[in-house]
Amino acid sequence: MNIPAMLKPAPTWVRRHLFVRFLLAVFPKSNDQWIEFNGHAKVYVDLGDPEARNVFLTRSFEPDFFNVASAVLSEGGVFFDCGANFGLCTFGLIQLLGSVKVSCHLFEANPHLIRYLERSMSLFPSIQIKVTEGCVSDRQGISRFQINSDYPAQSCVAADGALVRLNVVLDDYLECNGLDVVTFLKMDLEGQELSALRGLARALKRGAIEVIYFEARSELFQRYGLTLEDIIRFLHEKGFRVYYCRDRDLIGRRRTTMRFSRSGLNQLQLSEFESVHGKLGTDLLAVHQALILKTAR
Repeated sequence: MNIPAMLKPAPTWVRRHLFVRFLLAVFPKSNDQWIEFNGHAKVYVDLGDPEARNVFLTRSFEPDFFNVASAVLSEGGVFFDCGANFGLCTFGLIQLLGSVKVSCHLFEANPHLIRYLERSMSLFPSIQIKVTEGCVSDRQGISRFQINSDYPAQSCVAADGALVRLNVVLDDYLECNGLDVVTFLKMDLEGQELSALRGLARALKRGAIEVIYFEARSELFQRYGLTLEDIIRFLHEKGFRVYYCRDRDLIGRRRTTMRFSRSGLNQLQLSEFESVHGKLGTDLLAVHQALILKTAR
């Protein structure tokens, strides 16, 4: 049963979670589908996943991310997608960039999602794409991983996790794959972002990570006894400046006067991040100081 084809001409009031769940119950082998979003981007997903289903129903996914990512990578480069999930960020970005030369490296700890990533990857035989299964960490070895059956995208490292997953240390990955620079690093690791960054100690020391886009949700860091300030302090110590980059966060904030050597960054509206009291739930952008040219007058 091709559910996307069936619902493509349907009116908006028909495109609802309840109706799709009904179709999946009637046609139980129809979960795996190709969906389109953000125009003509295409990816292979499980419509039983509520977040993937929402992208299918709305035909939209994270416009702020794609605005930032396409600007940073407008001249090409290396993209790391840590916490790839179904690969919506990577495969949407590839189709948005068109002929721009970019290599993509996806990291995903949930073993059930790997086959979806590999299926979507088959759409781009001429582009360098590598999928790595495991938990991005600051140490070799293993991690316990807990899958959230209701919201798989929220699966996470947990001491009582039922799955044992091999760790991936990004410094070692860079060395093994002969990569000198990561142009754009996206992290959505459900609170494990600081651990992933610590696993880039050598790369950070030599300034090999240019721009980082990361999820900043206070409650996820608290899960591991951390605060948002811990990751902000770490980034500052490693030579990064941190910015608000989402449209909703820029309202009422002063825009930065910084100019950057990577020209695409100068197309973006950014605002310097300030300490936040209380909880925060957004995405932030960290730019290495080596890319900063001067302060505009």
